[in-house]
Amino acid sequence: MLGRMRSLAVWWLLLASNLPLLAQRSLAELQDQFTREARELAARQEADRDPEAGERQAKARDQLLAGHIQRLRTFVGAGAAGDDRWNGRLMLADLMLAAGDRKGAAAPLQEIDAKQAPALLLVTAATMAQRLNLLELRKGWVEAALAKEAPLADRLAMARLLITVLVEVEKGEALFTGALAQAKDDEQRAFVRWHRADAMRDREDLPENAAFDELGKLANDLPNTYWGSVAKDRLRATMLRPGDAAIPFTTRTLDGGTFTLADQRGKVVLLTFWSAADRDMPALLDVLRALKKQHGDQLAVLMVNLDRDPAGIRAAVTAFGLEFPVVGDGLGIQNDLALRWFVEGPTVQVLGPDGKVLGLGQHAGTNDARTELSDLVRSGLAR
Repeated sequence: MLGRMRSLAVWWLLLASNLPLLAQRSLAELQDQFTREARELAARQEADRDPEAGERQAKARDQLLAGHIQRLRTFVGAGAAGDDRWNGRLMLADLMLAAGDRKGAAAPLQEIDAKQAPALLLVTAATMAQRLNLLELRKGWVEAALAKEAPLADRLAMARLLITVLVEVEKGEALFTGALAQAKDDEQRAFVRWHRADAMRDREDLPENAAFDELGKLANDLPNTYWGSVAKDRLRATMLRPGDAAIPFTTRTLDGGTFTLADQRGKVVLLTFWSAADRDMPALLDVLRALKKQHGDQLAVLMVNLDRDPAGIRAAVTAFGLEFPVVGDGLGIQNDLALRWFVEGPTVQVLGPDGKVLGLGQHAGTNDARTELSDLVRSGLAR
């Protein structure tokens, strides 16, 4: 079944710290700093078992969000250069919205220069202007964006936002049509068709399975392209059941190694999709480590990260002390394995020694779930 409308808004981590304001060379550096501070505070608050800590923790989060807003406001007002001037203002408006300051959020948005800002940023800003009911601003930004040149990937992202958030289907479809007409080869054509099909999942005006129908056409028409092969595997993933042959894969790991499913025959494989922000991660690791200790070389674990911050992924690997092979390319749910297995959030796929599926969508969020995961591993090895 197709997922319906997914949130496309950019939500930045909302925790901050009492660190002094530091000079920043780029918005990316500032974002990285905010992320590190957020993780540090989240870890401290997770470790705080005081039953009356809720109000104190909420106050700390509010204070830290206010600190991020102030530091970002200073950055865009004085230190930002190039596109950081406009990306920073967009991020500032988003943070102010998160803080409940709708009136204040409009000010940095209105400072974005439509003549200088890139097309994708303008369409993204238009989605926020729509939330703030700044309809004339929204209209002007869309018109300005469509009049600009933009890289192919940006045009496809613009098309998705136009269709699914701004509900300007004709304009979005025109971008897809134009991109397809300008495609230089089958690989580019497959790339455009993949993104159009994926965007169709969020359309309320189409039949439930329209996106999958388009994926099927892509897989049949362009089977020898990368995105055609992904479409084929993703369709297969929607129909996988226990007992079916697993989708084969070979992937590179953070340590420079290679993990190939076919090489794991005779073992149970736990294909584990994870995120550093997942609250169940500590419990999941406890289960994985206990199973590995119990079953040794009969069990293989592959950790596939779904985050989009390469530096943060490596930091999380260190923080969690991960001893298992990790895939962490920073592509998020656009990671090759996530695409092919149709995974968009933390989950564990359990694959048997014969290369067939034992269980899908496993997790460690409850005692029953942890028991079920452990039982699947034991039953797989007992066959």
